[in-house]
Amino acid sequence: MKRIATTSRTLHVGFKGIRTTTDESALDWDYTPAMFNYRIENGILTGGIGLDDAAGFLPGFEGMRRDYPSLPAGVTVKGIFHYRRRFQGNYDDRLVIQTTSGALYYTAVFASDTWHAVEGYTLAGDAAAVNYNYDGKDVLLMCSEESAFAVLDDATVKEVLTAPRFSSVTVHNERVYGTVRGESQQLWFSDDFDPENWTVSAEEGGYISFQDECGDALAAVSFLGYLYIFREHGVYRLTAYGDQSEFSLKKLFTATGRIYKDTIVLCGDRIIFLTDEGIFSFDGYTATPAMKELPPVTYPSHCVAAYHDGAYWLACITNIGELAEGAYTTNALVRCGIRDGDMCMLAGEDILTLCALRSHTAADIVLAVNTDEGCRLASVSDKGTVFGTPTQKIYRTPFNDLFSPAFKTVKDVTLTTEFPLELRVRTDGDTHVFSLGASEFPQTVFVGKSGVKIGLELRSSSGLCGVTQPVVRIETENRR
Repeated sequence: MKRIATTSRTLHVGFKGIRTTTDESALDWDYTPAMFNYRIENGILTGGIGLDDAAGFLPGFEGMRRDYPSLPAGVTVKGIFHYRRRFQGNYDDRLVIQTTSGALYYTAVFASDTWHAVEGYTLAGDAAAVNYNYDGKDVLLMCSEESAFAVLDDATVKEVLTAPRFSSVTVHNERVYGTVRGESQQLWFSDDFDPENWTVSAEEGGYISFQDECGDALAAVSFLGYLYIFREHGVYRLTAYGDQSEFSLKKLFTATGRIYKDTIVLCGDRIIFLTDEGIFSFDGYTATPAMKELPPVTYPSHCVAAYHDGAYWLACITNIGELAEGAYTTNALVRCGIRDGDMCMLAGEDILTLCALRSHTAADIVLAVNTDEGCRLASVSDKGTVFGTPTQKIYRTPFNDLFSPAFKTVKDVTLTTEFPLELRVRTDGDTHVFSLGASEFPQTVFVGKSGVKIGLELRSSSGLCGVTQPVVRIETENRR
């Protein structure tokens, strides 16, 4: 019998992040084509992404939290807004929710409280809000294309029927600016210091119309002393000081695809937003690709984003394979680290909307999550659980031939795992499953399975995880 020569090699699996723009057949094993509910931290896999019940804060006790009250019975959240407010020298911030019926409720951020209904106003459709100090009072300005522009002062709402029905609203140099979508494609502005005066005149309010092909006016963002107007296919800069006769408008960026309104977020020293070409970062002058490895997003008009803890958080619909069960508004929450490019994904949760909260000593992101028990408010956590239940964590190496058509035998796999782990070895059409217990020492799994194409999968049902980079011994046949 002719002996077949073999070559042995040791393959170190790297944890360098997700790669979605490289075909799996050509992808190095330092990268993964799919990672769900794991996070890569300091070179190991952890369960560092999850959800807890949303919690408020205690003023004067930094780091101490308390649960928000349960949502009113039968309520499904459509929008969440942070109402910054001071009363008699104290912080009296509110968390305001808009329900799918258009009703509004609020509860305190810095004190134990219940939910209070806001009477006399319905906020329907896709809504937006912005804080404003009006005549010495902290108010919340609210708008939607289906409801009248309104001023929420404590628990009292005043509708401003002379204002257009805005798709978004912001504040810049003491004027209020609102975008109007549809045929008019306009940016309106109020009188100085008066969000209730929208009279069109040289001394009061007015509007700017867009007559080009850049599509709807989506949102305006006050940034670096200018107002930036985001439209479906471009970004404009408005120089707007007190005298409207000195306003000047300049086009800065044209997007070949579409820009998505609810993903436009001010993130410190840049504005980040999603387009049909991926996520872009805008520094006030130019827009450049920010995170090219974003998982493919379907129905991007459903996406919503916020900025928290140095990261851009995007709720979206993407391919999460077996973790997708039932119908979703979105099925994944992607965390994109702005400085280091770190990306991880909480998969399999139906995120309805989210809102960043920052005030005084408080910094949080609050999400509305659709669960089997109804809608719940959540904050992100690093526990690897969702409301106390561990997530199913999956890390896959590329399934490929390691750039050789030769027959390969996986001899063994060595790694350290601090918590129970399931190792799956794929060889051509077969999957071989091995269970590992928790240990502080390296463990070697003897595999002895062969195929032309091979791959590994690391699965965990624990909340916390700590998995080191696997070392794989492979024997390759040298046929002539």
